[in-house]
Amino acid sequence: MQLVMSTIQTILMGDVEGSSSLDSGFVQNSLAAMVKLVNEKKKTSILSPLTITLGDEFQGISSGTTSGINLLLQLEHYRFRHQIPNRHHYVLLESEIDTEINTKTAYGMLGSGLTEARELLSPKKRDRNHFEIHLKDKYLSRHLDRLLSVLDGISASWKVADFPLILDMLNESNNQTVADIHLAKKKVLQ
Repeated sequence: MQLVMSTIQTILMGDVEGSSSLDSGFVQNSLAAMVKLVNEKKKTSILSPLTITLGDEFQGISSGTTSGINLLLQLEHYRFRHQIPNRHHYVLLESEIDTEINTKTAYGMLGSGLTEARELLSPKKRDRNHFEIHLKDKYLSRHLDRLLSVLDGISASWKVADFPLILDMLNESNNQTVADIHLAKKKVLQ
């Protein structure tokens, strides 16, 4: 009998909010494109790539807490950039994985961390948080939860049509430059 030592890893899981009421082809295609791009862009931040486990859910193992937060924010950035209206729920959890990390796909691993992350993601109640952070450092976990709740509260009121403008405002410190860009776009469309 071979003993496998448990290791603490940073697990990221997510799912698409209200996917059963959305066009399944759109949900699957947009989630697949999002996961593929983030895996390519953040390759060095990932131990086990984000993998779609069910039609509207994914999981992966990041190289650490900071990488996990960056992955989560990159996923949201992609959603805004590509004007994907359906919101996502995320769980970022530091916990145990008992098996070797699968570096090709996030399948075939076992451990209490994966079970716990799945249980945190599973409740489909309406008022659940979009971001659930569960780290070994409870102080950091609580503050990241609060920060992401504030960001979620702000972004929840954004209209999909406004996503490009908002992203430009976040990426550009000069509001006049953003205004000029969007006025030029508007003139082209007229």
